[in-house]
Amino acid sequence: MTELKKKIKPGAIEAHPDELAVVVHYEVQEIAVGGDGEQNVVKREAATKKISVKSLNDKTNVPMLAKEIQEKCKLIHPSKVGHVEDILYGLQQRSGGGRSPGPSPMHNGGGGEHANGHAHSPASPGGSPHRAPPPRSFRQADKQEAEEVRVHQQMQASHIFKAQMKQYDQAYLNKLEEYIEDLYEEEMAKKVRATGMIAQLFRKTENFEELLQHDTLVQTLARMMREDMKKSIDLCINVVSVFFSISNFSQFHPLVMDNQIGALTMDLIDLEIKRTEHRAAEEGISPAMVAQKALDASTGTVQLSDREKKLLALIQKQDRLLYLCFYMLLNLAEDVGVEKKMKKKNVVVYLVKMLDRSNVELLILGTTFLKKLSIYKENKEKMAECRIVEKLAKFVPVRNDVLLMSVLRLLHNLSFDVQLRDDMVRCGLIPKCVELMGVPRFQPVVLGLLYHISMEDKYKSMFTYTDCIPRVYEMLTRVQDLRNTPELIALAVNLTTNPRNAEAMCEGDRFDKLIRRGFQTCDELAFKVLRNMAQTDSPSIKRRFGPYIEQMVTLLKAPDITAELFVEVLGALANLYIPEFDFLGLARKHNLLEFLARYSQPGAVDDDILLEVVMFVGVLCNEGTAPLLVQSGLVNVLFVLMGEKKEDDEFVLQIAFAFNKFLMYDETREALLNHTQVVFYLIDLLQDKNKEVQRVADQCLDIVMDTDEEWAVRIRNLKFEAFNQEWLEVVATPPEQLMGRAQQGGGAQYDNGEVEYGADDGYTIGEQRVVNDFEDYDESAVNNMHYGGGEEYGGQPGYDQGYADEYGQGAYDEDELRRGYGGM
Repeated sequence: MTELKKKIKPGAIEAHPDELAVVVHYEVQEIAVGGDGEQNVVKREAATKKISVKSLNDKTNVPMLAKEIQEKCKLIHPSKVGHVEDILYGLQQRSGGGRSPGPSPMHNGGGGEHANGHAHSPASPGGSPHRAPPPRSFRQADKQEAEEVRVHQQMQASHIFKAQMKQYDQAYLNKLEEYIEDLYEEEMAKKVRATGMIAQLFRKTENFEELLQHDTLVQTLARMMREDMKKSIDLCINVVSVFFSISNFSQFHPLVMDNQIGALTMDLIDLEIKRTEHRAAEEGISPAMVAQKALDASTGTVQLSDREKKLLALIQKQDRLLYLCFYMLLNLAEDVGVEKKMKKKNVVVYLVKMLDRSNVELLILGTTFLKKLSIYKENKEKMAECRIVEKLAKFVPVRNDVLLMSVLRLLHNLSFDVQLRDDMVRCGLIPKCVELMGVPRFQPVVLGLLYHISMEDKYKSMFTYTDCIPRVYEMLTRVQDLRNTPELIALAVNLTTNPRNAEAMCEGDRFDKLIRRGFQTCDELAFKVLRNMAQTDSPSIKRRFGPYIEQMVTLLKAPDITAELFVEVLGALANLYIPEFDFLGLARKHNLLEFLARYSQPGAVDDDILLEVVMFVGVLCNEGTAPLLVQSGLVNVLFVLMGEKKEDDEFVLQIAFAFNKFLMYDETREALLNHTQVVFYLIDLLQDKNKEVQRVADQCLDIVMDTDEEWAVRIRNLKFEAFNQEWLEVVATPPEQLMGRAQQGGGAQYDNGEVEYGADDGYTIGEQRVVNDFEDYDESAVNNMHYGGGEEYGGQPGYDQGYADEYGQGAYDEDELRRGYGGM
């Protein structure tokens, strides 16, 4: 009797071409099951399921949404969450999730009003900027490469299987019981042949249902693996091949785990590694040595002895076995819980040991598995203990592109760790990776790796002595849209924070070409690099900007400028103090100060823009522009801003720098001193915790004292009061109040916890001990002093009667008391 069953087979997952939706393709199959259990597909019907994500925007947590979609849709396997995430990122970009126009200060003739306080984007009068679309992710490219590696590994597994099965006849499903009976034979050769035949059957997925429905087959194979793993490497290869075939399907992973195959595989790996180490210790022969000898033999330079041929065959079999073992574990590691169990059984250590072997396919698999494990801190720490970077460095470069890519991706993951970055530099990876920058296939991962290393200031100068800067410059000028190469621009930004690298980037006509390209493309990322150059202390680099400053101001005031570009251009201008430049002519021609005044109002724009405005005002201030600064109201605006941002050290410091410039010129100095309370603010800043703020405030006050005698006297008094505030409080306290506090405990602390007074030896103000001067007292007062306070003050009795110490050294005389501890 034939029975019909329906089976749903999930297919491709893709983005909807028009809507904000994810489309899941699947196939509905009608399967006829015969009386003998044979199954035939009698009907196939393609179908799709649309999952709408209308709420998707630039603020959506994409990874969380992808996980939620997977959990609610049974057609999506948990292993496909990453693919769903990629699709959502694509939909987010397609819908313009990154574009967010915002209000900004508007010019209405008065020059002083601004738009709503919640504005996020600057704009010149008459227009609102727009946010540039986010950079394209490399996740899809990574996924494609991962798929290529997976296919390559499957092909290698198939090659291993074919090589192993050459010694056996063709296997047939109707002879399964015969093969199972041979598993119970005492003769090992029959067991090996039987497992080989069964392994052949498991290579065909159409046999799975009947094979897995057998009552004892899987359990028998697991028992054989447990009992006979030490007896025959061929038997181990065959049995592991069976479970490897099963592990290729996620739905069968529980079956593998229920029979403890994962733990048995770990034991088998441990056994083979110990055999290798024992052979190396006893005979001085390692797999690498044998591989080298075999390579020499293939070229005809040497002849292998019979012993060496046997050893080579054994190592080749061992490599096959280890490959299948680790590949099966990699399949099972889809479950994070299973992966944690592997970690406890030292899978990381075993994988690192594989890096000492010479089989290319095993190296590719090992580095792929290590890359997966390296995202967890504890695994990464274990890799560091095993000195993994030293083992990987020898493969950079290597002739096999698949292996090299796998090694580079593993190094990229490891480079998130500071210690491992140090190891990479010590192993000379910077120049090696720079050489690989010219290979298009490796560029993204190499740039990402170098970017991580460049985050350390101590290593930035090392790039100067390689070809990195010229290569980065060439790529910057060649790439059409820098948003598509985030690793490149990130590396360029990091490197140009170093003065030597910035100088190298400016050599010849590089600077002129780079800034002209920035103007041509209006690319905020190019201007981010230029901004870093402007921030260096090199006068020669700053002067290179001179011919382009006016063009930068024109771009700054453009009605269609994006918020990101506005920040970068303004940030570059804010660092371009060039004494010989005509800032007065620039300000007059472009009405620049009134333009900046509209953006300097608290709450008008984001703080990052406001801070750059403050810095640019300081750059513009000179003898010629001082009257214009007063007329624009910027002097008063910055004073008000000081109060608004008093908790932000960076704002306070930059405003103090601007005040320093204002106080150098008559008009701005008069406006500050006569119309604001700036002096009192600066006096308060002398007590600021930030030493740099203290220094700049002190410089400002020195300028005032040098230029105004009346203020000089007042400032000296104010400084004295500020520095001696605690002393003055003590002096102003009535004596009887001080004595009353002293009698409460022989030196009890005041309520504020800062002043400690004692009638015996003085008092403490802050951290400074002030000791009574004995010359201020007569001898009777000295003779009547109590050291220790006496019994009534909690001291030891008898100290005031002879002053004998506890060691019986005798009494101190009056002269010794006067000298204090000078004789010690």
